[in-house]
Amino acid sequence: MKTEVRLEGRTVAVTGAAGFIGHAVGRHLVTQGASVIGIDAAPDTAERITAERIEARVADVTDAAAMRSALEGAELVVHAAARVTDSGTMDEHIAVNVGGSVNVLDAAAELGVERVVHLSSVVVYGFDDPSVQDESAHLRTCGVPYIDTKSASDRLARRRGASVVRPGDAYGPGSLPWTIRPLGLAKAGTLAVPGQGEGRMLAIYIDDLVTAIAAVLRRGVPGAAYAAWNDSESITFEEYFSHYSRMAGARPPRRLPRPVIDATGRGAEIWAGLTGATPAMTRHSRVLIDRRGSVSTRRLREELGWEPRIGIDEGIALTEKWLRESGLL
Repeated sequence: MKTEVRLEGRTVAVTGAAGFIGHAVGRHLVTQGASVIGIDAAPDTAERITAERIEARVADVTDAAAMRSALEGAELVVHAAARVTDSGTMDEHIAVNVGGSVNVLDAAAELGVERVVHLSSVVVYGFDDPSVQDESAHLRTCGVPYIDTKSASDRLARRRGASVVRPGDAYGPGSLPWTIRPLGLAKAGTLAVPGQGEGRMLAIYIDDLVTAIAAVLRRGVPGAAYAAWNDSESITFEEYFSHYSRMAGARPPRRLPRPVIDATGRGAEIWAGLTGATPAMTRHSRVLIDRRGSVSTRRLREELGWEPRIGIDEGIALTEKWLRESGLL
């Protein structure tokens, strides 16, 4: 195992620093005494980043030269930038999730960065295997751009010597897919789950995820992967979404046949294409809430000593508090 690296007094670059996970990682690293460089493609995010005592640098991961410049001075890197959506083309996902990862890894190697942590996802395990999988599992592809490009970049990062974190379904204040989006669907009365609602969520509250990422940054083995979610609790997507229905004062999620949800997603994509709006769901949405099995976190717990501390009830309460304070409820 590689020697533990300290974070205090070190310079850590975080890509995707204005995003849900990247922003939370940057904030946490500051509390650990690190000097943080927050890299994001959107110029209008600088104020959000600097508010956390983080140096903001504007650079798109798809621009190799810009990425090399943005990583100047970094000793450690957390690569959180990604296209995280079930909409968009395969080419769009490849450009960011695969090509962007290549650019970050190339720049880090050229600049002599000591350690890179790459954020993957538990989607790389697929959704059809009913067993409990671990880090030795074969990574899946299924034609869904997000899943396929996350699997590809995961393999690439490990081969290049990065330590990889595979987060579960991360929720909490600011999460678009697992907080803001389900609340909006609940308010609209269109929140639904496939089949009998048995799809399994691998939930992890954002604060627990950032401590997992920090643990891998400190002690992770180069080329190894670590799954991160709160496997001390089991929850279905139907149970999880029901919390948002309650918050919104709406009916519980409906159970719909899988072909109906898929067809609705295709229709939403067509309508979005005609209007230029972002679709509320797509033909791929159902896959992401229809997981059959689970994933072990043994490696992260036993080898790195990480433990989740926020259960689903507390996490939902904290999320609801944020939603009300933000005026979303």
